[in-house]
Amino acid sequence: MGNKRLVNFVQDVVLVLLALSAVFLFSRLPVFPRDLAIRFQDLLASGQPYSEQDEAKGLDQVFPAVHLAVTGESEYGRCVRFCAGPEDGLLRQFVPLFREALGSAAEVGATAERTLRQALSAPSLYLDLTEELPLPVVSAWLEAESEFDRPVCALALCAGEGDNAVLYLRSENGDVFRYYTALPASAVLELCEAYPPNGGRFAFESEGADLPPYVILPADTGEVPTVLSSLPAGATAYNLLTALDFNAHTLSRYTESSGVEVVEESPRTLRISPDGSVSFSNRGEASPALYQVPAAGDAPTALEAVRAAQRLAQALEEGTDASPLYLQAVEETEDGWLVRFRYQVDGVPVFFSDEADALSVSISGKAVTAFTYRSRSYLMGTSSSLLLPAAMAAAIASEEGGGGLSLGYVDSGTGTLSAQWLPY
Repeated sequence: MGNKRLVNFVQDVVLVLLALSAVFLFSRLPVFPRDLAIRFQDLLASGQPYSEQDEAKGLDQVFPAVHLAVTGESEYGRCVRFCAGPEDGLLRQFVPLFREALGSAAEVGATAERTLRQALSAPSLYLDLTEELPLPVVSAWLEAESEFDRPVCALALCAGEGDNAVLYLRSENGDVFRYYTALPASAVLELCEAYPPNGGRFAFESEGADLPPYVILPADTGEVPTVLSSLPAGATAYNLLTALDFNAHTLSRYTESSGVEVVEESPRTLRISPDGSVSFSNRGEASPALYQVPAAGDAPTALEAVRAAQRLAQALEEGTDASPLYLQAVEETEDGWLVRFRYQVDGVPVFFSDEADALSVSISGKAVTAFTYRSRSYLMGTSSSLLLPAAMAAAIASEEGGGGLSLGYVDSGTGTLSAQWLPY
């Protein structure tokens, strides 16, 4: 009798699973109402509840490469590391120190720029983010708990002012804020002693270079490998539709004379160009989980917007086998947030010749309302680029307007890319 009940139970379970599977497959057909399909598919796909801690994992996977400067005694020079990515050994030693400092920071207040410059003459660690980002995003990357919220483009830890290190935060507009920390100054000194000068310096120490004062200049970058740019083989319409939670078999599609394929799943529209460019717009509220922005409050914070954009970036990468994307900027807009990404190869950023972003995500309310994406695959080439010395490049940049100076690749289409100094 018991065996018969077990068999009946198993049969019932199998029938339920088959019925759900049939309804799910039916929901993927073009004839199924889109809003009902979204709700049903999200119901089946829902697993564990959203966890902010889970989302925070892996933020280092999209954080841009940074520039580092270590100073023992400034009169003997500095040790500079350019374009340091997550695998860089020196950066891995920076991160826990800045994590502890930021987590224990007590704000002293705004300070004069010359105070920071003087502090950098003593043993110090300088972390140039290369882009201005909201401090909560930087804190999440460092896995630090911090209550402060302001834009920041660089952080410095300086010894020489007592038993504990002092933290400085600098913004692009020149604002500098000073913080006392619980980090022992000896921790900074120990790392400074391990990295002797290699000829690097700040622009304010370089004669004849009319650049922003805290631009880091390496003594020698050596040869930088060329990069091969191509359209990923996986960047097909089918793969993109699948990755972006569209019906890959939809009949609501057409091709324009330019070759752009347009897919309409009201209220969403996707445009796929032959050159790997993709654009998306959403005119309604109903949307799959991929386009939703989980937020603790009425509107997402900068960090919540970045995490939502990161999920979309990962979906595009994994769905098309494209190169990874890295955070470039987080900008507050009238309606919400704009999160921008770029490519980078071995830490060196890739810029498009038309100044377009690799991925630009617009967020309004708690939803992704639009994005543009340019799919690319980058591989190291077999040859190298020999760069001008940084001092000479700085002099040229000074003559062109005195802006900043960056190392990067310029992508004007598929082919071989050579690294070069780029003024900005």
